[in-house]
Amino acid sequence: LVPTEHLGTSPPLPRKMLRRPSRICRFLSTVSTPHIPKSVPVVILGGGTVGQCLSLMLSRLGVDSLVVEQSGRSATASGDSSSEGSMAHPRAHVLHTRTMEIMRELGLEDTIHNGAPALSQWRHFRYLESMLGEELGSVDFFKGPTGRWLRASSPSRLSHLSQPRLDSIIDHAILNQTGKKHQFPGKVQRLYGFRGGSFERKNGGKVRVTISPFEKGGEEKEVECEFLVGAEGANSGVREELGIKLQGTSALQHFVSVHFTCRDLWPRLRDLRRPGMLHFVFNRNVIGVLVAHNLEKGVWVAQFPYYPPHQKAEDVTAHDFCESMIRATIGGEDEELISVTVHSADAWCMNGLVAEEFSDDGCRVFLCGDSAHQFPPSGGFGLNAGIHDAHNLAWKLASVLNGSIELDILKTYTPERKLASQVLRDLSIDNFRRGLMVPDALGMPPAAPGLVAEALESSAADILPDEAKKTLMETALGMGRALNPLISTPALTFFKDQFLARLRGVLERFEALPLLFPKHDLGIEYAAPGSLAVGQLPPRRPRVVEGVEQYQPRIAAGARLPHFWLTESPPAAPGEVDANWERERFAPVSSIDVASKLSCPPSRTSPPRWVMLVEGGPEGKSNDEIEGDECLIGVRVRRLSDPGKMPKSSMFSDSLSAMTWISGLWGQSSTDGESKLVRGELWDAEGSWRALVRAARGGEDFCVLVRPDGVVAWCGDGGVKVGVDVFKRFCVRQAVHDGGNKSLSDLIDSSS
Repeated sequence: LVPTEHLGTSPPLPRKMLRRPSRICRFLSTVSTPHIPKSVPVVILGGGTVGQCLSLMLSRLGVDSLVVEQSGRSATASGDSSSEGSMAHPRAHVLHTRTMEIMRELGLEDTIHNGAPALSQWRHFRYLESMLGEELGSVDFFKGPTGRWLRASSPSRLSHLSQPRLDSIIDHAILNQTGKKHQFPGKVQRLYGFRGGSFERKNGGKVRVTISPFEKGGEEKEVECEFLVGAEGANSGVREELGIKLQGTSALQHFVSVHFTCRDLWPRLRDLRRPGMLHFVFNRNVIGVLVAHNLEKGVWVAQFPYYPPHQKAEDVTAHDFCESMIRATIGGEDEELISVTVHSADAWCMNGLVAEEFSDDGCRVFLCGDSAHQFPPSGGFGLNAGIHDAHNLAWKLASVLNGSIELDILKTYTPERKLASQVLRDLSIDNFRRGLMVPDALGMPPAAPGLVAEALESSAADILPDEAKKTLMETALGMGRALNPLISTPALTFFKDQFLARLRGVLERFEALPLLFPKHDLGIEYAAPGSLAVGQLPPRRPRVVEGVEQYQPRIAAGARLPHFWLTESPPAAPGEVDANWERERFAPVSSIDVASKLSCPPSRTSPPRWVMLVEGGPEGKSNDEIEGDECLIGVRVRRLSDPGKMPKSSMFSDSLSAMTWISGLWGQSSTDGESKLVRGELWDAEGSWRALVRAARGGEDFCVLVRPDGVVAWCGDGGVKVGVDVFKRFCVRQAVHDGGNKSLSDLIDSSS
């Protein structure tokens, strides 16, 4: 049930444990002696979501890895228990659309959606006097055009799943899908209860890492690897040893995060018709936000601001204090009848920081996730950006290890992911400030507590003892909440109405914190000097609707390949199509799936593959055969002379039945010792491909070169010959610019 490559040597298992993987993990972690290999291609320090995602991506590409996690239990044990209270402290919960496309690539999309709450339970943000008290306002983020446009821009849709549950799904995939006899050929070894120590970069290019038990007294081991990845989180030891500094703004705000369960809330909220993801509460006793990780199961996380050093972390994380704060947010006449169980509380500091570099100078040691960047949670970009880091890095590591591309390609990781992280950091900070517009509109200036804290830190207040400062701080906070105009006496109803009108204006103008970010979800482009993309276009003028920048799909170097529907065959003559034939042959498949499916190497020894989409012209037009090598798959996209002939029943289906023929439609054939790509053709189902080509000013021989991570590396006219030549120059590292874009004529002088 549990392969030894995952958990060390496997002793005989008691029968009662065979029904529960979490029991097996805990049992083996206590009685087995883990086997620590002497060498492995990739060592990943940190077995959180990002580290495990990276190991799964590498396994898909045929690369072995070792994951070292200091926690003594696996994600299965912490995130898949029948008891909600046994979950690890939930943090992230929003999985953006691009992240779900990556999960689709890993075969996890359906499992995630099946485990997530229904959209109706999390499509709103609500602003309340208390959870069961007066509602001040709400926003439905899927009611307007933003939600519809985002849904039409991808075959995937964003999801809302608590991070421990996501960890459990990834953990299960590693246990059941990796290894030589499984779907993903690369082997994943995981060491729980261990941590990475110092590391040494040897002259030959390899890295020697010291690994030791987290608890003192164990024996240290040394592991040699080609590449080391630090994914340990915000307090990264790898980043510290490399001497890489963080840039940005620290200590934006301090919060206490409280994980609790309360199953009694959902029936009452359902009766009040108040489901939502975020519930912002403002009353005389508390100001905070309650995050519903799962309404039906009663999984909640509360976030309350606190102000050190006048409020101590040990005080605000005390069990009784946290429970009293939670009950103050619930309110209602039957507050005492509601059962609340507090499981854990953490004090944390909100930062907006990005590392100066994401790797060492020799491109042997890398940073991923929170080790490389820390964002405010407003917008949910932290976890998503970490998964995108792993997705960007995995195929590059696999290509270098396979020998298909030179080591220098890894120099593109820092410029690509650093610029993207800086953009998301700035957006997250702006989102945090947008969130403060609500209390400001309600007559509760968010800067006031900070000003009090600064006054108590001034030299004039030095004569006061610490206890007096603490009392003054808490008194000031209490007075501020007591003066809340929303809870004033009936004689001041006029002022309350004025403040509520201001709140409605903020919400109607979409000035408060949003949930959807189409441009920054799907439209991030790798445009920094040093990126693996040639011929980037200037950024488009922002299109802002409902308070957020919209995604504007385009085929451009450095951008994600846009989503458009394709089919395997053109329509048959009238009368030749029966229901089954139409379903199998006309079930549309997304361009996203074509790129991700074909990029996966067919065997453990094969490199990640690039995909070349070539304009195929209308029906009946002949083209030369697409040629390349084992790293390149060619696809000719034909357009219908009469798009109206395409059966309408299959136009907007989400069916993936067409995926069954993707893996077998193209293959490799050897002729006279040369590798040649078998021709593959797809048909432009809705005319979207042709519209994108026209928008890119492409001609009849337009060609798009797509990297294994779904990002366009180059596009332009010239057809197959030019496309193949550009690809070959990428593989020998001549296409990566430093300091500016090279012209196409300079890049492909032999074919221009």
